[in-house]
Amino acid sequence: MLKVVERESTASLRERMDSAGCVFKFVVLSPESEIEAGESMHRQALIALHEMLMTEAMEWHENLIKDPKYEDYPEPLISWDLENAIATPLSRDEVRHLTSTDKDDIFERLALYACFVNPPYRARFKGGETEAQSVFLKWCELLGLSEIDDVSVVNWVERLNTGLHGDDDTIERVESWSNYFDAGLEWWGVWCLTIWNPKRRTISTLIASTTD
Repeated sequence: MLKVVERESTASLRERMDSAGCVFKFVVLSPESEIEAGESMHRQALIALHEMLMTEAMEWHENLIKDPKYEDYPEPLISWDLENAIATPLSRDEVRHLTSTDKDDIFERLALYACFVNPPYRARFKGGETEAQSVFLKWCELLGLSEIDDVSVVNWVERLNTGLHGDDDTIERVESWSNYFDAGLEWWGVWCLTIWNPKRRTISTLIASTTD
């Protein structure tokens, strides 16, 4: 079993990211017992991520239907077919690339910072690039990416048509395993990673999907 940890730090960073216009969602978890840190645990983290996304979607819906104009608006449903989700472990160099703060890498594969600051209408931090980099690095720290040589990262959308992240004709594309990715697959791209940090014993997961 996994439990949610770092709640205060997560809430603080999410507020700063959301205010700036970042589109990433994330959760930090920790195993309650000495379970094997294999693919099964990464999939458990995705289940916890889905629970968080659905909770937020239902809260949004509850607020929406308070307005009589939207009282018949259907409840949200985020499909989550993990049996069809393909795990692609990242190499050490790929993990290092995730923490790069080169914003000009936007069309490069795994350019996390470029996507962090470049959603469709750009993220706008009051402190400009300095604040953007500071928040990004704090986010990487919270996700457990700081100990690069020890962490294990799995990409769950490698074979989807990820648009922004570039196309590789050698990769056989597959159907999306969640309708959460529908928006991003139109143009901007999609993200879904799980990150195991054995030193901290945390497993984090991040996701993003949006369009203009």
